Amino acid sequence: MKVLILSRLKFNQFMEYNMINDENVESKDMMLISIQSQYNGQLLFGAKEITRSYFKRQHSNVMIMHFGDYGEEFYYRVIHEGPTGMFNEYKAHKLYEFIKRNKDKSMAIVHCAAGISRSGAVGTFIYDLYGRDTMSWEEFKRKNPKIQPNQHILKFLNDELRKDV
Repeated sequence: MKVLILSRLKFNQFMEYNMINDENVESKDMMLISIQSQYNGQLLFGAKEITRSYFKRQHSNVMIMHFGDYGEEFYYRVIHEGPTGMFNEYKAHKLYEFIKRNKDKSMAIVHCAAGISRSGAVGTFIYDLYGRDTMSWEEFKRKNPKIQPNQHILKFLNDELRKDV
């Protein structure tokens, strides 16, 4: 599986250029993960703007998630459940199950606001699971040069993987 990590702007441009929308997305041989910083129209922890997903609803090959770009040090300072915008065990489980259901797709496209940390973590996780057979690490890094995966998110996803083995 090829893995592409994009900023929100690049993702929207890619979707528009390829004429992918709510009506035809399920016919595409790809999984799409859209990471948003807000939930139910509320700004989370200093988000600078309200963002809306390119898609109006979930699809079998589209997952829209809401969580901020926080690290381990922030996670452990809040109540265990954390605010709505925290990436946690529940969100990791839902995301991992979605990724497994779509493992036969030829491409995974993951985006967040900047295409660096949150989407970098999710994209790296997908590459480690299903991308190594179709793209080398060098190609993955060349296509995704700006990523700096959020280690907090990777930890939760890898914990889910360990539970499944």
